[in-house]
Amino acid sequence: TSNWEIAEFQIFGKGYVPRAIYTSAVLDFGEEMAWGKIRWKGARDPGSKILVRTRSGSDSDPNLYWLPSEVAGEFKAITRKEYERGNIKKRFTTLDERHWSFWSAPYPWEAGLADPAQPPHAWTDGTEILSPGPSRYFQFQLLVLSTVDQSTKLQELEIQFARPAALEVVGEIWPLDASRTESTSFTYSVLPTLEAGHGFDRLEIFTLTRVNSVRSVRVDGVEVSSTHRPEILDDRIVVGFPKLAGQDDTFKLIEVEFDAQVVRYGTQFQGWIFDSTANEVKQLISPGDATVDFPGNALGVRTVGLGDALLAEVEVAPNPFTPNGDGINDWARFQFQLHEVSTPRMLTVNIYDLSGRQVRQLQEQNAVRGLFGEEASILAWDGMDDQGVKVSPGIYVYRIALDADHGEEVQVGTLSLAY
Repeated sequence: TSNWEIAEFQIFGKGYVPRAIYTSAVLDFGEEMAWGKIRWKGARDPGSKILVRTRSGSDSDPNLYWLPSEVAGEFKAITRKEYERGNIKKRFTTLDERHWSFWSAPYPWEAGLADPAQPPHAWTDGTEILSPGPSRYFQFQLLVLSTVDQSTKLQELEIQFARPAALEVVGEIWPLDASRTESTSFTYSVLPTLEAGHGFDRLEIFTLTRVNSVRSVRVDGVEVSSTHRPEILDDRIVVGFPKLAGQDDTFKLIEVEFDAQVVRYGTQFQGWIFDSTANEVKQLISPGDATVDFPGNALGVRTVGLGDALLAEVEVAPNPFTPNGDGINDWARFQFQLHEVSTPRMLTVNIYDLSGRQVRQLQEQNAVRGLFGEEASILAWDGMDDQGVKVSPGIYVYRIALDADHGEEVQVGTLSLAY
């Protein structure tokens, strides 16, 4: 045979790359902007995962550059050009924390998906950007985790932005500690810095769960007229007031007092200001020193009580109940709290007779932290079995079960039915 040699060869892999990161270039918007929402179009296979996160800054470069100095254990700041020429084994970078925010928490894929049924210009879809503003520079990053045959395709990503309603707006909440078993009275304070051309008349506060009441809204110490009725939604409140505009209204303190229950340790009561008369971006409130009355300077609240329990404060009423159709005590209503569960977990509520036979399944669904059995999600038993037949009077057992990381967490009790 004649002599031969291999000049080159190719290797082909199978499937998708297990892990891929894309970091965008630093986006320069030319002036400081308020960040609204972020949304995307794409498709995600069930076995894959994508993490989208953002950061913002006031400088064109988010990095600081370093090399070891002549003194052992110390380092000296260098320019980017010096960094690029430096020893690749010794040089390193750190985040310029003075001018740039850290990467945000990942945005849930489903929350950011564009809704084709909605007009794109309305921005009724998407999810709020968590990176602070106003700021001139913006950056986003994608982390895609795939299996051999499961991956994510991102076709388009959009960012909503506009000129800010305020030069700066800081807020704080008090108290910073709250019971997980009872409602707490909070004061939310907001201090805006305004210049000519700035203005807003609405404050939106994310509360995670539905608040019990809004007791007071004050601007510069004066109670807001009852014509500005607060709007209470399932996970936030929106309060209105006469428009604050220009330098004459700068540093006017806005205070909102409300009663709410905190079901997750470290809940962030994020807030936004906006002008209801214009289709503008909501401006995110930064945590800071809004008032000397409270020492917190933060928007996060800790929870105390109940230790590590995830299912708590189970109540069934009336007990006994009488489902005889007269409109009085016809339903046994269940109420309970689910704490600290940030990713969907299977939650079931079943009714059994004393022999252990299941007679009714009231709920079987994925759930996250919150209050169950409230007005928006009434959970009740009408005395019927799963076939729609009235059960016999007597004592029954209810079982509430949560599929938690450490195993199944269960709350069990008895319920009396009479005719």
